[in-house]
Amino acid sequence: MAEPATPLPRPRLELSLVEARTRFVQLARLAGLTNQTTVVTEDGRPLAAIVPMGAARPAAVPGADRPNPAAAGWIRRIDKLRAEFRRQHVGLEQALEEAWQELDRLSPPGTDQRVDGLRTAHADLRRRPDPTG
Repeated sequence: MAEPATPLPRPRLELSLVEARTRFVQLARLAGLTNQTTVVTEDGRPLAAIVPMGAARPAAVPGADRPNPAAAGWIRRIDKLRAEFRRQHVGLEQALEEAWQELDRLSPPGTDQRVDGLRTAHADLRRRPDPTG
């Protein structure tokens, strides 16, 4: 029988008071979206924390029992951006492979020492066509 899943620990970040002040909006949104806790320090000592609503005492926070409708919107936006970046990445990989194919056609391996050096240096980045597909 499978073992029960262990809950993931909440991400925790420590920042100086100055840095937290600069990034406050970002840190507050991350707390709500990813359950990240940010400990604000001054001279290396913990001073305060930016915590997700679930970690705060509900009696002390008005409206803590209501779900945050903005979170769903942010998550949709993040997912949309990730999909767009994946699409762009695939397009860049295809363009790079076409450039290598053209370079291989114009300067076959063994004909130009500098190009051969580039081939060697970037061998791990070059996509290999799947021989089965």
